Amino acid sequence: MPVKKIRIGIIGAGSMGSLFGGYLANLHSESKPIDIVLFARKEHVKAIREKGLFIQIKDSTIVVKNVKAFESLEEAENYNIPFNFDFIFLTTKTYDTDSTLQQYQKVIAESHFLILLQNGIGNEDVAKKYCDENKLVRMVTTNGALREGDGRIVHTGIGVTKIGFPFEKKDIKLKSKDLDTLKTLLSDAGLETIIVENIQGECWEKVFINIGINAFGALTRLRNGQLLQNQDLKNFMARAINEALMIAEKKNIHLSQKDFIALTYDVAKKTSSNKNSMLQDILKGKKTEIDFINGRIVNYAKEINISVPINELITVLIKGLEKSFENQ
Repeated sequence: MPVKKIRIGIIGAGSMGSLFGGYLANLHSESKPIDIVLFARKEHVKAIREKGLFIQIKDSTIVVKNVKAFESLEEAENYNIPFNFDFIFLTTKTYDTDSTLQQYQKVIAESHFLILLQNGIGNEDVAKKYCDENKLVRMVTTNGALREGDGRIVHTGIGVTKIGFPFEKKDIKLKSKDLDTLKTLLSDAGLETIIVENIQGECWEKVFINIGINAFGALTRLRNGQLLQNQDLKNFMARAINEALMIAEKKNIHLSQKDFIALTYDVAKKTSSNKNSMLQDILKGKKTEIDFINGRIVNYAKEINISVPINELITVLIKGLEKSFENQ
């Protein structure tokens, strides 16, 4: 009896999308057939087609040849690629969520599940405008990835991936079987994955760390570890996190009993040489994900008439930097 092929599509396959897609494609075998389709930028697609997808991890390199890559849905259609994926991942920057989901509505409608592998909070509320909320899965990962060049990804940090449903499901037992399938695939591919009931809480807990590090690094141009060398900066990092914790409490977000300020300092210490993603965006003169991190806290605060002055100032300053790039 033939084994059912699992079909997975990844929209916005940059560093993280290519990392996950590459590992999953590398899992392909006769006993576990997997079809991976990446939707990515033109030069990245061209490099993958010509030489394959290279994933560097420590001193070794994986070369993935059995992955399909396209620049657009129209191009995929020309190659007769069916859009009925078992799992379609969205791995774009958060600020592209709305426009990308609109652009890829056809493939999302035909696919079984839409996986949101992105930073930030509130992404699922944007996604459900274009997708049945019963098809939505959120994914949070501590894996690190960097696109070294077209067709080349560096797995910069091995971490853990958590998946779960952001909205309550009526047929949770049936849906959980599909989540189990995804968990098994990712774990077998070498990406440790666990299923969690409170994925919303996990997203918030990760965003606390982003709130405490990203914008501060972007504004000061300091690497993560350098932020800890200035006590005044550490104090403001803590104040920004405390504001976010206050909003989470008001919104009845269930959180674990962690010291998120101490955790943020620990993450900054362990990644001391890193230039965080927002700092990298600023250095490249690119738009940041501030609206889905500190900016989201500001929006939620306005909805419930609470003041979050540190996050508000940080958001205004980052958006001011973004605006300055337009005049260069």
